[in-house]
Amino acid sequence: MIPRWLKSLCRSDRGTALIESAIVLPVFMLLVGGIFEFGYFFYQQQLLTTGVRDAARYLALTTNPNSTTNQFDATNLAVYGLINGGVTPRVAGWSTSDVRVSVTAANNSSGMIYCGGCPVEIITVSTSLADPSLGFLGLLGLNPPTINVSHQERWVGGSAQEG
Repeated sequence: MIPRWLKSLCRSDRGTALIESAIVLPVFMLLVGGIFEFGYFFYQQQLLTTGVRDAARYLALTTNPNSTTNQFDATNLAVYGLINGGVTPRVAGWSTSDVRVSVTAANNSSGMIYCGGCPVEIITVSTSLADPSLGFLGLLGLNPPTINVSHQERWVGGSAQEG
């Protein structure tokens, strides 16, 4: 014997939209939050890539890419967007100590057509940064991803204004 009120409750469709919303809404919000987090992560990666590329191009146009002053200016340009430094970095948590600059000579002995076989200097600017802004997905217990960016330019020299 099922009580009459239980039978009427099973046949009633009042409140079904509320129950369906309660089931679907958390999954939908998780999906929207994840898309937002990944979009912001790729935005930060693009800012780091732009900074590293700017620094490598700046050094490629200096008269001496091995100069510590020029390399310091290049790291400022990468992080702050200004040669003289700045207050706010392009990405929160990024500093000039995270940017690495190396200048290596590549053998051009087989390239007698270009530069008569002289060595070509290759400038490499790279950085590595653990994304500190993993907010929403951090609630799931995920570790912050590390963004690694590197850019190389060939030294052509001489046209950049040096600070």
